[in-house]
This record gives sequence, structure tokens and C-alpha cells, in this order.
Amino acid sequence: MMSNMNMKSEGTINKKARSMGSIQWLFQAATGAFIIFFLGVHLYVAHINGGSPVELFDTVVGNLSNPWWLAFFLVFLWIVTYHGLNGLKGIIYETGISTRGRKGVSWAIMGVYIVSIIYGTVLSLVVAQMTIP
Repeated sequence: MMSNMNMKSEGTINKKARSMGSIQWLFQAATGAFIIFFLGVHLYVAHINGGSPVELFDTVVGNLSNPWWLAFFLVFLWIVTYHGLNGLKGIIYETGISTRGRKGVSWAIMGVYIVSIIYGTVLSLVVAQMTIP
């Protein structure tokens, strides 16, 4: 039979897990809304505003040299990466893995996120410094 102390600590752990799940769900929903906005801007700039692929590349490089477009792209990169990896983590969690396995998945996802945003940020900054011949 479980003591009151064990039941109390188990209830606290479950409450924390539900709370973190709610926060992650809220971030997932918010990043999804931002992605819709960013996607609309991307479709307008890249496809509706038109041009050939060569002109489009010149436009992208030119836009990245503008600090506002660079900031827009970096925020988009960070949000999309978070949204995708958090979704992947949720899918993995749905398989019913153990608590220890969840911790491993969380650390792995966090590592992939950090490496991805560092790589994407550095690459964006390099492209922003490119000159078009």
C-alpha cells in the first residue's frame, strides 16, 4: 500500500508533467500560428511577387543583406525548427516510451535544435554578407 507521502509526491510529479505538457502545447500552437504568417510572407515574396529563379536568388541574397529581412528569416528559422522538433518529440512520446527514454529523447531533441539553429544562423549570416556579381 502506498503511503501518503508517496501519493503526494507522485501527484506533484503528475501535476508538473501536465503543466509542462500544457506549456509545450501552447508553444506548439503559437509557433503554428506564426508559421502561417511566415508562410504567407514567403509565398508573396517568393512566388506571387514573381520572377525567374535567378532573379529570385538575387532577391533572397539582397533581402538577407537587409537587417529586417535577416531578423525575419532567423525568427522564422528558429520557430519552424522548434515547431518541427517539438512535434517529432510528441510523436515519439506517443509510442509509450519510459520516463527514462523520454528524458533521453528530450535531451537529443534539444541538442538537434541547438545545432540546427546555430548552423542555420551562421549560414544565414554568411549568405547575408555575399555579394552578387
